[in-house]
Amino acid sequence: MSTASYSTTEDRNFDTSDRSSADGRSTWPEGSTTQEVKARAGKLLDDAKDSAQSLANDKKDVAADGLHDVAGALRQAAQSRSGDDPLLGLTGSAADGLDRLSNALRNKDVSVMMRDMESFARAQPVAFFGLALATGFLAVRFMKASHS
Repeated sequence: MSTASYSTTEDRNFDTSDRSSADGRSTWPEGSTTQEVKARAGKLLDDAKDSAQSLANDKKDVAADGLHDVAGALRQAAQSRSGDDPLLGLTGSAADGLDRLSNALRNKDVSVMMRDMESFARAQPVAFFGLALATGFLAVRFMKASHS
């Protein structure tokens, strides 16, 4: 006589506890097939991707607005300087560059930017890593300066 008998449904389904809600009922519909579960998981993944892309587009627009504001501040600083200042041309060029970057950010879709960035990273991994490192250092300096 075997002591490890799996004669009841409860014994055979001991591993389904991770699919139960707080009240102990299964969150999967009764009789779900593997295909149905995969379809449900795929839909959840698609919904998460859509939400992430929407959030990224919103943040992209905020970043574009911020760059435009910085460009405007640089232009104001350049206008307040005298005409003999050698930094005048550099400041104006920086403002123009930031405006171009702002417009490019605003007009490009996040998924296109991600593909472009992935292509650049594959083609130029050293340059990509260097730019990522420099961006990180600049972000930390900016955060420290704004915190003070």
